[in-house]
Amino acid sequence: MDVSVIVPVFNQWHLLPDLIKAYSNQSGAFSRELVIVDNGSDEIPKLPENEDITILTCEKPGSYAARNKGLDAVSGELIVFTDADCVPSDDWLNHLYEAYSGSDRKTLLAGNVIVRSNSQQPSSAELYDIAVGLPQQRYVSRGYAVTANLAIPRAVFDEIGLFDESRFSGGDADFCQRALAAGFKLEYVPSAIVYHPARDTWAAYATKVRRVKGGQICSGTRMRRFKYFALTHIPPVWRVIRVINTNKLNFLEKFKVIWFQARLWGVELLEVWLLIAGKTPERR
Repeated sequence: MDVSVIVPVFNQWHLLPDLIKAYSNQSGAFSRELVIVDNGSDEIPKLPENEDITILTCEKPGSYAARNKGLDAVSGELIVFTDADCVPSDDWLNHLYEAYSGSDRKTLLAGNVIVRSNSQQPSSAELYDIAVGLPQQRYVSRGYAVTANLAIPRAVFDEIGLFDESRFSGGDADFCQRALAAGFKLEYVPSAIVYHPARDTWAAYATKVRRVKGGQICSGTRMRRFKYFALTHIPPVWRVIRVINTNKLNFLEKFKVIWFQARLWGVELLEVWLLIAGKTPERR
């Protein structure tokens, strides 16, 4: 098998038809398989039968545990990760496989993640997601990438092991940093695109912020946890500057987004102290 795609799912099965359709439309002359790993969803609907698609169940909570479960079941040389709410472009896998074939076959490949809204009048949450979103190229410049669009050669897993299953957030960054420390490289492939829907409600974004804070405060070394504790208490000026400088929003939209960011910072501060007091980290 040349390419294996792994998708963890937690209560987002209603989004899978779009992803499966996009997977079925992929171009490229290579063998491939799709493995969908349910991670404790309330209900798993029946999907159309497809010999290229396998559905597994992971009992241990957490998307990184689900990804590791998928890794045990696939046989591809190149393991590609995306999320249930993403829709890949038709040449997504082809661009990743071409980059893999033209490399030393030990390089991690991070694709482009484009956040978009289908609404004619995007909410403040959607505007914020469009402005800040998932800047994969910037992440790669800092030595990590998100699993919304990340391809990892099997050889890398064979050498450094799997994802850290104790994490509900940040396991992708942790894995990339371990890989780079072991001498592997990470490259950005802008032509390998997946589209990610903008989060459209305050609740959705607040939940994401809580999950990210859980990964920062409850995982890693004591020094790392203290670093994120301290950074959380610094006003997010750099994010405001990014919003001001973006050409994706008009003046009024920028004002809405800056106010939205201020409210999110309040959520971050509260969550940090709740986690220190013993709150269970958010997994959604």
